[in-house]
Amino acid sequence: MTSHRALTAVLLTVGVAALGGCGTAEVSSACVDWADYDTPADAALDADAVAHGRVTGQTGTTYLFGETAHVWEVAVDAWLQGSGARTIEVVSAPRTCENGSPYPDGDPLDGTDDVILLLTADGARWQTLTGFQGVIPAPPAGELPSEWPSPSTG
Repeated sequence: MTSHRALTAVLLTVGVAALGGCGTAEVSSACVDWADYDTPADAALDADAVAHGRVTGQTGTTYLFGETAHVWEVAVDAWLQGSGARTIEVVSAPRTCENGSPYPDGDPLDGTDDVILLLTADGARWQTLTGFQGVIPAPPAGELPSEWPSPSTG
């Protein structure tokens, strides 16, 4: 009778040896065709959550759609839709297919102003809904605005 542990050890050894010749992993990129929402309320319908808060600092980077994306810590003042912790990590979705990717106009989370975040769940972290319409400067009332801000204000 063959031991299952011995057989597993042999299979793992053969598997690791076979993978040894595979070389380094390639990182592929994707050209993401983001949805274009008419209003923040339309975007909120597709979001897993909407939060009002402020960015407290960058915590690292990760790969998303073949780009190096920034990861930020956000102090949440209120969950306008959905729920979560008072402090969260958010991946700033990169804009792909443009010169200057991942953030041709600068990372929208690189600041300390109050923001409204349209979020999708990304495992233990959150991710902005799109590379274009995931971060909105928060209005004084801290509510989801009825219209997108003009390009000169965000």
